[in-house]
Amino acid sequence: MSGRITGVATIKVDGQEFPTERGATLDPGGVNRTTKMAGRRVYWVEEPIPPTLQAIVMHTEDIDIIEIGRIRDATVLFECDNGQDYMLTGAFTTESGQLNSGEGQVRLNMAARTCERV
Repeated sequence: MSGRITGVATIKVDGQEFPTERGATLDPGGVNRTTKMAGRRVYWVEEPIPPTLQAIVMHTEDIDIIEIGRIRDATVLFECDNGQDYMLTGAFTTESGQLNSGEGQVRLNMAARTCERV
């Protein structure tokens, strides 16, 4: 066991690598459970949560903010520098790509049907 932790993630959308800032986040989804009490018994209700990804993409000449807003049904690879990789399928952007010209950054927010470790 090496003990290495993730420091940088590489994000590829349908094979195109997006240059991202440090701090990208991946939530693999699953379920949230809310507890309910009935007397002394505990119950729970499950609510499905979709996989989501958030990142800040550097706005280079290869990055089209209009096309970012049009991404749908994509395959996304989230490659961690510690050797763990995750694949999102059926991925789509959840909002348009907002450009911050002062920083040269575009906010990327996505959701997907599935997330698997590959």
